[in-house]
Formats: sequence, structure tokens, C-alpha cells
Amino acid sequence: MRFFRQFLIFFGENTSYFYERESNVIIKTMFRLVIQSFILSAVLVQNIYAMPDVSKALHEVSFFSPTEKSVKLDRYEGKVMLVFFGYTHCPDICPTTMLDIRKSLIELGDLAKRVQPVFISVDHQRDTPEIVSKYVDFFDKRILGLTSSKEMIDRITKYFKIPYELVDSKNNPNYIVEHSSNLYVIDENMVVRRIIPNGLPYTEITKTIRSLSVTN
Repeated sequence: MRFFRQFLIFFGENTSYFYERESNVIIKTMFRLVIQSFILSAVLVQNIYAMPDVSKALHEVSFFSPTEKSVKLDRYEGKVMLVFFGYTHCPDICPTTMLDIRKSLIELGDLAKRVQPVFISVDHQRDTPEIVSKYVDFFDKRILGLTSSKEMIDRITKYFKIPYELVDSKNNPNYIVEHSSNLYVIDENMVVRRIIPNGLPYTEITKTIRSLSVTN
């Protein structure tokens, strides 16, 4: 009992000290968490909205088609472009994306006339302009199929900030190509407005194009 009374006396005399110290710790911890949350939010927002600046690439990088030796995408300024990077031997992502573009073009109706879909093959070793053209025509003749030299492909993928690799192409004629699976939606002013990741329904393409048509 004597010990208990002494403990109560001690605790009572020091209650304000303990409360003040604990309060300071809690306030400092909360302040630190708030600052960390702001920093994290800023980083996430920057990552989400930091679209690549590709206007220079669209003016400078030239491609090949079966009928032209120099095709630059700036000729489609004034249209909404859907740009996808792939290769014709792709077993899954490329054909499904081409099908999604076709479905979206059908759903858009007359609005599809304001859209130019572009398939750029990064397989500069195997994909000739003729091969790429036949590939995209199989899905929809409104899709433009292009390829180019390694130098030009390297330049445009650098502007779009996407890696690609011809895996073991020197030793294996049936090599695979690692490439981006994103679809880039570029507005009439050649500004990337949205990056649509693979796996979303094709209606996301339609919805994005319609929203751009409303705002422009």
C-alpha cells in the first residue's frame, strides 16, 4: 500500500510532464507523416501526368511504307493518332491491340474519319514495309503500318520513353521482341493525351477519342 501511494503521488506530480512529452512526440510524428504524404502524392501525380513530349519526334523521324520511302507522322497533325509499337510476329499483345483498335473505329462511326491509327514495327530486321502493311490490313485497312531503320526506331522509342529489344536475334531466326504494350493517344496538336495500357477494354479507346472530340 505504501508503495502504491508513493507511486500515485509521483505519477500525479509528473502527469503534466508525461502528457506534454507524449503530445510533442505525437505532433511531430503526425507532421512528418503529413509531409511524407504530400511528397508521395506529388511523385504519383508527376508519374501519372508526365506524358512524353513526342511532337519533335513526329516531325523528325521518318518511316517506310510500301509506297513511300519517307513518311513522317506530322502529316497527320489535325487528327487524333493512336500509336502502337510492336512487331508482326507478336503472338498476343499486338493482334489483340489491333483488334481493339478495329472495334473502336467501328464503334466511333463517322468520328473515325478524324482518327489515324498507326502501328510501328520495332522489328527492323524482319519486318519490311510490305510485311507490316499486309499485317495491319488483315485487321483494318484504316490502320497505317510503318517501319524504319534501327536508327530511326531508336530515336522515336527514345522520345516515347519506351524500351525494346530483339532478344537473341543473332542466334535465333525465330527471336521474340520485347516491346511496350501501351497505346498512345495523341491529339490534333500532336500532344500525348493518354496512355492506355494493354488489358483495358477497347471502349477506353472510344471514350478517350470522344472526349478529345468534345474538348477540341
